[in-house]
Amino acid sequence: MKIKPIIPIVSVLIFLALATSCSDQKKEDKAGNLKGEITNKLQEKINLDTIKTVELSEKSKKVTEEWIKYIALNSEMERLENYIVLDVINNASTIENVIDSLPIVIPKVFDTKAIKARIITLKTHSKLLEENSERVEPNPSEIKELSAKLKLDFNNLNIQLNEVFIIEDNTFQTN
Repeated sequence: MKIKPIIPIVSVLIFLALATSCSDQKKEDKAGNLKGEITNKLQEKINLDTIKTVELSEKSKKVTEEWIKYIALNSEMERLENYIVLDVINNASTIENVIDSLPIVIPKVFDTKAIKARIITLKTHSKLLEENSERVEPNPSEIKELSAKLKLDFNNLNIQLNEVFIIEDNTFQTN
């Protein structure tokens, strides 16, 4: 006789357990879909094709051939053009280290405030890229944006490296 009052209580508990289980399944499905979207975005190619790389003048090339840190940076920028978002995440600290070491040994002819300013801009964006890449859930669109900024910053550095010799040539011609 004591079993009859227990049956409705057990039935209610079983119903609540099933309802909670279904609710958890829906949450897991939503989380799985979100993770799938993030995974897809991490596999997207960084589109830097619209940003044309600024070539160095012959004089600038000669000087940069001896600037090992610039050669490393140039190599990283060339590789960046073929990266997917996940590659950028995996190589963000390498890019940041290369840029961080760039001003350590600047060739004397390039030791100007304008070039140092371009290097500081590169450092800022590479640091932001590294910080975003180290997040538990990196933001793919932010990584794409920072990658484009790095390429623009590198182009601006190249323009400034070329400017050194344009200014030098103009000064030589006026004397």
